[in-house]
Amino acid sequence: MPGESRGHMRDVPDGVRGRMPDVPGEPRGRMPRALALSLVIGPACWLMPHQGAIATLLPQRIAAIDPEHKVTLVMMFSTVAMLVALVANIVLGACSDRTRTRFGKRKPWIVGCSVLSCLVLAAFARADGIPAMLAWWCLYELVVNGVASAMVAQLSDRVPAGWRGTLSSAYGLGQTIGGQAGTLVAAQFLGDVTLGVDVFAAVALAGGVVSALLAGERSNLDEPARPFSARDLASMVMFPTHGARDFYKTLAARFLLVVGGSMASNYMLYILLDYLRLGRADAQRLLSVNSAITLVIGLVCCLAAGPVTDRIGRPKLLVVCTTAMIAVGALVPFLCPTPGGLIAFSCIVGVASGANSSLVQTISVEVLPDASAAAKDLGVLNLANTLGGVGASLVAASVIGRFGYGAVFAAQAVIVLCSGALFLSIRRLR
Repeated sequence: MPGESRGHMRDVPDGVRGRMPDVPGEPRGRMPRALALSLVIGPACWLMPHQGAIATLLPQRIAAIDPEHKVTLVMMFSTVAMLVALVANIVLGACSDRTRTRFGKRKPWIVGCSVLSCLVLAAFARADGIPAMLAWWCLYELVVNGVASAMVAQLSDRVPAGWRGTLSSAYGLGQTIGGQAGTLVAAQFLGDVTLGVDVFAAVALAGGVVSALLAGERSNLDEPARPFSARDLASMVMFPTHGARDFYKTLAARFLLVVGGSMASNYMLYILLDYLRLGRADAQRLLSVNSAITLVIGLVCCLAAGPVTDRIGRPKLLVVCTTAMIAVGALVPFLCPTPGGLIAFSCIVGVASGANSSLVQTISVEVLPDASAAAKDLGVLNLANTLGGVGASLVAASVIGRFGYGAVFAAQAVIVLCSGALFLSIRRLR
């Protein structure tokens, strides 16, 4: 692969490269720049359509069809889609781990599922009625998890340990761009949801193909193929059981972090309209401003977090600090329910979330119990995102129903502090 470091990583099979420690006294080699760029473009281009649709365009479409039940329907879409993604991430990740082709084991899944994502999004944009929209959205969740599980596994497969924090920053940078730009772009299409989804479909296709080509993954036909049996089939969906205590602590911490971090964002359009009492035009402007602020701040902090982690080797300490920042930021709009308070919230949370995009990936790779099942086990950890998104909708809907929109921010602060406590209890990392 162009730009890939040599030295002690030479002749090590792709499936175990990411878990190989640096040899003491040896330089870590050059940073694999092409792979780093791929890890920016790839997650940005699968997450942008997903986040833009689920946080803005889908709620807008639902509100136009059934405004009376919009909160419940958004929760239902999240719940049903979660059940699909729950299985897809693990199973498709396990399939990727076992793939042997002249293009490698990740590239075929990234390219193929990106093409399918484009086609399914185009069909979703033209669906009439809630049932058809739900069916297409579930299919989209299936294929987009095929992209995500194969893409993130490259952090374990192909990144030298000495560059893992930096390339986790690259991946986190892509996630930050995708998540924030998705909301920012989607806000421009509130008046034409179909066109907005079509734009996102094109992004999903182009980004997946370009990312796979840049990564430069080579043939893995010489990698020993695992025997396939009924027992082996069952192992494809089994959760790790040996040496996995920190693994499951990370899963729980990530779950709570996603729940806390997504509670407000999942209902941000409704918060602006019904909590801050803004008109639609003002809400659209503030949504764009907040997304732009969070994006810029998040990019800077994400870029800094990885190299800092590689230098000081303290990802656990850093992530505990950033979760505390999110809690502080969430209290601002709770105590000051104004556009200014929401902008302050975006600034503070943008710093912490941007850094977490890198830190959480670094921790996740380090706590994997089995390098040969990296995609499957990272898929298990990614359940935190899937379940967390649903949990955020469920918790937020319950809080909104009982206490109103403002209480969402107080609940967010409590939940992310619990996440920080779990990260702090991980023993394998400092």
